Amino acid sequence: MESQEVLSVKKIETIECECDTFLGFDNQQNSYSIKNNVLLKKSSKLFQYTNLSLGKITKVDFQNPLQIVVFYKNFNTVVLLDNQLNEIKKIDFNLKSTPVTLEAVALSSQNQIWIFDSISSKIGLYNVNTETVKWISTMLENPVTYYESDYTHFYWIDKNLNLYRISIYGTIEKLGLLKKFDAIQLTKNGNYIYESDEELYYYEAKSKSSSKIAIDEKIISKFFFRDGILSIFTQNEITNYKIILP
Repeated sequence: MESQEVLSVKKIETIECECDTFLGFDNQQNSYSIKNNVLLKKSSKLFQYTNLSLGKITKVDFQNPLQIVVFYKNFNTVVLLDNQLNEIKKIDFNLKSTPVTLEAVALSSQNQIWIFDSISSKIGLYNVNTETVKWISTMLENPVTYYESDYTHFYWIDKNLNLYRISIYGTIEKLGLLKKFDAIQLTKNGNYIYESDEELYYYEAKSKSSSKIAIDEKIISKFFFRDGILSIFTQNEITNYKIILP
């Protein structure tokens, strides 16, 4: 059995967070969470957004704090919010001339949103201004089980734990086969942090090796990594650690 390196971390602070789901921090250190199906944003003030008519919030993309994307899968609808969680636009995909059943939604570049349609099994870019879809992938062989995005790429994991990414130009790359995980967050270059059996690990794709992350928490409800800070959410509190990834 290979000997496993341990990544040390330095505890910075513990913050109270009364919520059902902790989502993470944006690039301005504002925190996002959900409580009773209400989206909360905490900066120097507390902002909130709720739309009970659309059912349960499925996913929130806050990589651009000025254009937050909220996905309501059960109602096949996407809502765009500004930085104070005011509604900018509501997009109901049930009303489109060609039916689209949203399985994945994330922010892309140039007023576009990544979408994955479970009917055609294709990935597309929806233009918010022109209200048109440009399909950029062929039919995927396996469904998307997990996804993330940045402005120029959409990353997804299929049921066989294969990791892929597609660019806004439609180029698909296979980035590797992942280890089994309970929760995961991609970092860069096919590397990722993952949780397995209440332990956290960092996987480096180049060396194909996992390092255990030494944290105090025994029960992890959610973890989130950004800009060298690893945030661990346990019951009603977030603990932030400084971590240097190899």
